[in-house]
Amino acid sequence: MDVTSATPQVTKTTSTSFAYNPNSELKSDDFMKLFLTELQYQDPTAPMETKDMLEQTSQLTQLKTNDDLKNSLNKLTSQLSNSTQFNSISMIGKIADTGNDGFSVTDAKNLTEQIPFDLYFGSDYISATIEIKDANGDVVRSFKLDDGEKGVKSFSWDATDDNGNPVADGVYSITANYKEKDTLKEKTTKMGLYPVDAVKFENGEAYLKVGTQYQPLNTIKEVLEEI
Repeated sequence: MDVTSATPQVTKTTSTSFAYNPNSELKSDDFMKLFLTELQYQDPTAPMETKDMLEQTSQLTQLKTNDDLKNSLNKLTSQLSNSTQFNSISMIGKIADTGNDGFSVTDAKNLTEQIPFDLYFGSDYISATIEIKDANGDVVRSFKLDDGEKGVKSFSWDATDDNGNPVADGVYSITANYKEKDTLKEKTTKMGLYPVDAVKFENGEAYLKVGTQYQPLNTIKEVLEEI
């Protein structure tokens, strides 16, 4: 007698269902759903104890509080950003002190190019004199200017003193004394004081156009109404 062995074929089908949270965050609404689901499917013969329920309820309250705090901080950050941008725009027309009132000179004897600098005059001026001072406040070079009009003026210095000798290595500051043409009021300006002509924003940071270049707002030392 022939015996045929038949092996039944068994096909396994695996169904996997899972939830994917791309932000890996459990919000208060998600926590509430999990809590209610847990209550729904708990064992009727061994219900959740009161202390455990109170503990999870406390966690839910804390999570809700954290969500509210996070939302409040996000709103505050947005408001501060908008406020900073508004304040930056309101600076146009005012005077910014960049804090750069001079420059460093090294090996003046072998200097091949003159040192450029800008000064801002807040009004039409007469009797103007530029003074270049060393770190001790002593004037090493001065020269008079022709009468001129309000605005940013460009100058240059060959790093020599009033006797034509190269100055020593060091830091030098530049100021100008002048009289307003209309009122004859004596005024003083210095390198680093310039009107804010424009504002631009890059990557959320404000840049002020002072003098001939843009400078980050956070590097501005002070903003003045006038000089």
